[in-house]
Amino acid sequence: MPARTLRAAEASAESSRKRQRPAPTSDDSEGETATRSNANQAKRARVATARHATPADDDDADVDDERGHAASPDSPPKTQYELMRDNNFEHLQHQDADDQRATQRLRFKPNRLGDNAVADNGILQSITCINFMCHTRLHCELGPLLNFIVGENGSGKSAILTAITLCLGGKASSTNRGGSLKSFVKEGTEKSVLIVKIKNQGQDSYRHDVYGDSISVERHFSKSGSSSFKVKTATGQIVSTKKQEVEEIVEYYALQVDNPLNVLSQDNARQFLNSSTKQQKYKFFIEGVQLQQLDNDYRLIAESLELMESKIPDQEERVKAAAEELKRAKSFKDAIDGNRKLRAKQHQLRSQMCWLQVVQEEAKLTKLDEKIAQLANQMAEADRQRNEKGVDLERVENQIQACKQKLEEAIQQKNEFEEQVDERRKKAQAIKNELAQIQADERAAHQNLRSAITTVKDFEKKVAAEERRLEEATGEALLSKTRELEKAKEHVTEVEAKISKAKEDERDLLNKVDEAKKAREAKAAECSRKKDEITVAEQELRTSEKDQGSIYAGYEPKLPELLKMIEKETRFQNKPVGPLGAHIQLVKPEWSSILEKTFGNILNAFIVQSMAEQKLLQGLMNRFNIRQCPVLIGNRHPLNTDGKEPDPSFDTILRVLKIDNMMVRDQLIINQMIEQVILIPQRTKAEDVMFSGARPRNVKACLTFHDRKRDEGIRLVVNNSGGMSTSPVQPNRNRPPRMKADVGSRVAYQKETLRHLEQEYSVLEREHRQLQQEVQKCASDLTKIQRDKKTFDSELRHARVQVEQVQYQLDEYEGGDSRLTGLKDELAVAREKQEACGLQYGTLRLRKDEKNHASSEAQAQLTGIKKEFEKYEKEVNKLQEKKARLEDVQKINLAEVNEAHASFDIFKGEKEVAEKDREKGAEEVAAFTKQIIEALGSEERAHVNPTDKYEELEKQYQNIQNQLEKERRKRGMTDEEVYANLTRAKETYDDAKRSLEGIKTVNSRLRRTLTIRLEKWRKFQRYISSQSRANFIYLLSERGFRGKLLLDHERKALDLVVEPDKTEKRAAGRNTKTLSGGEKSFSSICLLLSIWEAMGSPLRCLDEFDVFMDNVNRAISTNMLITAARRSVNRQYIFITPNAIEGRNTLDKDVKVIRLTDPRQRTLADH
Repeated sequence: MPARTLRAAEASAESSRKRQRPAPTSDDSEGETATRSNANQAKRARVATARHATPADDDDADVDDERGHAASPDSPPKTQYELMRDNNFEHLQHQDADDQRATQRLRFKPNRLGDNAVADNGILQSITCINFMCHTRLHCELGPLLNFIVGENGSGKSAILTAITLCLGGKASSTNRGGSLKSFVKEGTEKSVLIVKIKNQGQDSYRHDVYGDSISVERHFSKSGSSSFKVKTATGQIVSTKKQEVEEIVEYYALQVDNPLNVLSQDNARQFLNSSTKQQKYKFFIEGVQLQQLDNDYRLIAESLELMESKIPDQEERVKAAAEELKRAKSFKDAIDGNRKLRAKQHQLRSQMCWLQVVQEEAKLTKLDEKIAQLANQMAEADRQRNEKGVDLERVENQIQACKQKLEEAIQQKNEFEEQVDERRKKAQAIKNELAQIQADERAAHQNLRSAITTVKDFEKKVAAEERRLEEATGEALLSKTRELEKAKEHVTEVEAKISKAKEDERDLLNKVDEAKKAREAKAAECSRKKDEITVAEQELRTSEKDQGSIYAGYEPKLPELLKMIEKETRFQNKPVGPLGAHIQLVKPEWSSILEKTFGNILNAFIVQSMAEQKLLQGLMNRFNIRQCPVLIGNRHPLNTDGKEPDPSFDTILRVLKIDNMMVRDQLIINQMIEQVILIPQRTKAEDVMFSGARPRNVKACLTFHDRKRDEGIRLVVNNSGGMSTSPVQPNRNRPPRMKADVGSRVAYQKETLRHLEQEYSVLEREHRQLQQEVQKCASDLTKIQRDKKTFDSELRHARVQVEQVQYQLDEYEGGDSRLTGLKDELAVAREKQEACGLQYGTLRLRKDEKNHASSEAQAQLTGIKKEFEKYEKEVNKLQEKKARLEDVQKINLAEVNEAHASFDIFKGEKEVAEKDREKGAEEVAAFTKQIIEALGSEERAHVNPTDKYEELEKQYQNIQNQLEKERRKRGMTDEEVYANLTRAKETYDDAKRSLEGIKTVNSRLRRTLTIRLEKWRKFQRYISSQSRANFIYLLSERGFRGKLLLDHERKALDLVVEPDKTEKRAAGRNTKTLSGGEKSFSSICLLLSIWEAMGSPLRCLDEFDVFMDNVNRAISTNMLITAARRSVNRQYIFITPNAIEGRNTLDKDVKVIRLTDPRQRTLADH
């Protein structure tokens, strides 16, 4: 509280300036101190004035202040602050010496200072008034140095100064033109706008990065009394609409528009220059040089100091009361110290009770440690068994691998011998076939030989019979037999033609039956496949409609268990991503089966980010016997496919997929080129795109649908050399899809697919029935033809027998000698044939023996090869049995390994649970121990007998507690409350004492600060007074006047003594009342300029300064004002006069004359 009071008082007394403008007349330390003190902020002055104003009317604050400071014999006695501030005016007792030093400074001033320079900032560039007072629009561009605003009455001269005051945040009452803003709104209008443009350049500009080279301040007010501000940049952009921002700008540039000498309005100028009293002049002086504002601030510090000093007695009483309370609390504490031994016993029991619980909990921890050790041993044993079983499993797997290799070699040799057996068998069979043919030929030859022998015997009989018949030959029936022979031959010819046609028809029907049967069997197989496809499609549709299919149904059965194990595994730095199909959603389900086939096993793959993680995941897969899931190594940095994809009019595999992981997308791009494989449903269009003309840009291949098989596809490829190829894409219909798809779209596509399959099956079944009917018809026709052929054969045999019989009978009627000769010739031929048949039969017997020998050799070779084949076949069977046994052993070992892993995991889980329980118990014991130590105030453990019981200790503790409670009731407080009361009383006493010391320290610092500041204030008052007096004398001398500036700070009065007649020898001048109007105005101008020299604001405004002057005084005063302005640095002057100033020698380029026109004349000119 005291420190905050000091900071608040110091902040109220002296807020730091953002920018200072020192008076340019000092070259010693005293002058520099006065100049810095003079540079107080306008905002602080307004706050100080507001604090001394009455709530009823702020605009009357200046009048009240003047009355309060007027010095008269009847004034009330000075306050303590005023006595401290004035210090009996000892600092003003050396007035002559001060005036002499000021005169010396003034003498050297022209030599040190050059001409006035244009300020980079803080000066006004233009003023614009809209609907203000009697002006519709009044605009005035100001020069950077000296400005003379000239015009007739009513032209708006004084309105310019009023606008400056109001627009920059001044009060309406300070202008002496109106009591409120609404009185300044032009008659007949509702709103008024004032705009002041401030230069904002140079190094010390105000927020140049925001506002730029100028700041425009606008003030809007209306008849209703509303008022608002707009602060704009050089480009017209609004930065703020708050008055605080305007005050910050005015304060930064120290414009002091509320200072009555800074902006001297017409009424104030008239009052100051002509009719003001000594007290009024003194008031103008102290307000103009900011002495009054500093005095108000320091008065606030003094009031704060008095207020804080008034609190010291109360605080001392608090300290005294706190000391009494502390003494009483100590007496209670001394009383309870008497039961120290009893309390020590109670403390010991309490400690034993607490530590007994710790001992019990530590016993539980010991049991947990034993359990953890036991589980660790079990884990080690399980790990040993796991490693041993793993070694056994690896050994069996190696044996299986070796057995597989041997089996493959044996199967290869078996196949080689099997080929040799087939070759030998075929060779032996060929020899057998040749031998059978030879045997058949031998039998035929033997039959022919026997037939030839029989024929010879028959011909011998016929010759003998013919010889007998010739003896009895007659010619009666020859003609009849001839006709009968011709008819019999014609019948044979007809029957042979029928048989030939029947054979051709039979041959054609046999071919037709074979073709029909093959077509029927092919169609039946196609129907069966199509029915299987329908069954699969129905099953997929039912699964999709029920939405009960697992997303992992298309993968290996143990994949879900693998995923759970991956989720639990903590050795992965980055969890594997997979299977890839689970991260892919198919936008167009019709491509599902083709893309599933195209992707193959990569949809089963997992992605890791390092070799170590690849080995770790492969080990987990081996544990679950998962063999169809590749493990890929990916990179988290995505591939950039910009400029590498085909034209957007083509669908690519990438474009019909939604992939939720960038690494999955990148792997499919790397392995399957999904961004460059286009999808075109129509085959003909796909062939046109790929094979007709140039291959499309960034296209590697094209997938399209089969024309008739809906779920089958065709892959079209054009290689770099221009070669074209097509290959079928036949999906695995019995495998569930692995990629995700929208359920509704998939069901609709599956229903459409099922409908197409049923239609295709119906067509195939109809075609199969037609082929079956055709086979049956062909078989029936073939049976009929074969039956007719048998009939024709029988008829032919009978016909030929008939021809032979008739021919034989006819021969009997022919001539005897010729017939006999013929029979003899035929007998000779039959004997030759007999000989030939005998020779043929002998040759065939020899060939038969040779072939029998060759057949025996071939059979022996076949038997030998068969033995070798059977040997390797037995070897293969033996290896297959061994492999099956090893696989059984492998399964057993794998089960044992898995069991060991499971046991290890179980023991590990139980150990982790036990460790967590141990850790939790240890934390609880530690926390409980900490609580006990904090409660007991000691880390020393009390001796606890493990056989002690908590209840017995608690009973003893309670007995002592009851005993102490009786004594406590006598005191009315518990021990804790006594100690707490002592602590609280001590803290209260320390706080009260500390607060008292703080207040005294703050008061001391604040009084020292106030003393230093008042000392500087007195120096500033002394310097300003001497400087103003010297300047006044110097300015009077410009016209040859003599005089003095009489400053009486004790009586708060300021008066002038002027002697205009330089021939007058008396030292004392004349009172201003005896001066003429021009002399009086000239003297007032000198007074004003002398005060201006002590002001730090960059702006000087003076309205109608020469209204009571004659031409001579007006010229001299004007030249004096211009000369004084030119001696100032970075100052802007605005002088208002109704008189013309053209033609004067003092006018130069640094003087700007602004002529305003009567509004009535402007109105007439407009008309």
